[in-house]
Amino acid sequence: MNRYRVRAQNPRALGFFTQSDHYQDFELQSSETLEDFAGRLAMKGFPAPDGSRWIMPGAIVWIEQQ
Repeated sequence: MNRYRVRAQNPRALGFFTQSDHYQDFELQSSETLEDFAGRLAMKGFPAPDGSRWIMPGAIVWIEQQ
């Protein structure tokens, strides 16, 4: 199982003081390679781990393998 950190824009953050307020990191796991995992997220997005919202593909800033 591979662990990934996905950074996405955070529309709930005000971001007036620091640029980092505009982003939220998500820790996700998948058996997919980085390329396949990123491709799937780029096509469909993903649910926030708490189930409160769907992260759209256009909100994803980057994906890195941990």
